[in-house]
Amino acid sequence: MKKNNNKGFTLVELIVVLVILAILAAILVPALLGYIDRAREKQYVLNAKSALTATQAELSSLYGENKSADVIASRASIVKATADVPESTSFKFSAKGGTVASGAVSGNHDAYTVGTAAYTEKSITMYYDGSSWTKVDAAPSGTYYELW
Repeated sequence: MKKNNNKGFTLVELIVVLVILAILAAILVPALLGYIDRAREKQYVLNAKSALTATQAELSSLYGENKSADVIASRASIVKATADVPESTSFKFSAKGGTVASGAVSGNHDAYTVGTAAYTEKSITMYYDGSSWTKVDAAPSGTYYELW
């Protein structure tokens, strides 16, 4: 009686394993890409929230100093540094009252409050409607004050 001492895998067994791995890869890769896209969009929202918070803080500072909110454009570099957003971004906002106040602040609180905002990073635009951020193709038309 002859003993078969061949140890190892046959070609068919190796091909079956490779096919199974290919099927698993085909299932997992699109799912992982979806997670990456969603994570990137969440990062854009976080950056946009940071820019919004920095802008609102600067507007509140101007309100407290009894200065015109029009000077916020001259403080854009401070706002951007506070927001700590990437260099290749843009941020614009409109005041809740419709326009940024150019006179005395008494009774004009809404002019120092961010109403809507648009944040663009790497050709992705996030729009703030006063309550939440959403991804849009382009910021809706309107009067915006562009900070950077």
